[in-house]
Amino acid sequence: MDRSTVLKAFETNLWDRASFLVKARKEAEVQNTSDLLVVDSGLPCKALNVIGRSTLHPRFALDRIEAAIKRFRVKSSPFVWVLTPQFGHGAMEPTLKDLGLKCPEEEWIMDMPLDTGAVHGNMPAGLTIKQVTLTEQVEQFAEVLANAATPPDEHLKTFFADTKEAATTPSPLKLYVGYVNNEPVAVLETFNAHGILNFYSMASLASVRGKGYAGALLLNALKEAKKASLRLAGLQTPESGRALYERIGFKPVGRIAAYS
Repeated sequence: MDRSTVLKAFETNLWDRASFLVKARKEAEVQNTSDLLVVDSGLPCKALNVIGRSTLHPRFALDRIEAAIKRFRVKSSPFVWVLTPQFGHGAMEPTLKDLGLKCPEEEWIMDMPLDTGAVHGNMPAGLTIKQVTLTEQVEQFAEVLANAATPPDEHLKTFFADTKEAATTPSPLKLYVGYVNNEPVAVLETFNAHGILNFYSMASLASVRGKGYAGALLLNALKEAKKASLRLAGLQTPESGRALYERIGFKPVGRIAAYS
C-alpha cells in the first residue's frame, strides 16, 4: 500500500475517532463541515477537544481559524489543533504560531501491514487482558487513563462515565484493560475504520511502567487483528518511541503536529 493511501486511511480514522465518543455526551458539540472539524467535549480536557481536518487557507479564512480557537479560549478550555500531512501541515503552522499556539514536539505516524509476517513479542507474566464490555470496566479504563496522565486528569473519568453506554456498544471502537492480581494497570483503545486499525490511549500506571504491560495490550490487539484478517495498523508516537515500534514491525510514513 503506497504512502498516500496509508496516510489517507490513518487521517480519516483519526478524525472519525476524535468525535466518535464525544457525540454521545449531551454537553458536547461537534461541528463537522467540509473544510473543518471542531470537537468540543464540553469538558476542560485537552485530549477531548480537537480542531483538525482543516483545508482552510489562512489568507482567506483567518476569521474562521480565529473563531475556532476563540471557542475554547473564552471558557479557558484546553484544546489541540492537529495538523497532519494531508490537512494543514506546514501551511497552517505560521498562522497558529502567530495566534499564540505552540507544538512542543511533532510525532511520527507509523503503519504496519498485518497481512504479512507474524507479530513478535512476549506477554509479561501475570498480566490478564480483557476487552471492555461492561460499564464497570469502562470505569476501570478511565481510572487508569486519568491517573496515567501528568498531572492526573479527573475530567477523563467524567467523560467516560457520561459515554459508558456508547463505549460498551459494538462499534469500530474497542477498549482494553490489562490486569495484574485483578487490579487494572494498563489500557489501550483501538478504532477500526477506513481500512486501518489505529491505536490510541495506550497507557499504564506510573507504578508499573517499564514492565511491558501497555506494550502487551498492543501486541494482543495486533494478534487479534491478524486473526480477523485486518490488513493494516497505525499509531502515532514521539521520536523516543519510534525504535520500539520499529522492532515490532511499524514503519514511519509521516509526521503529525498538535498545537495548543
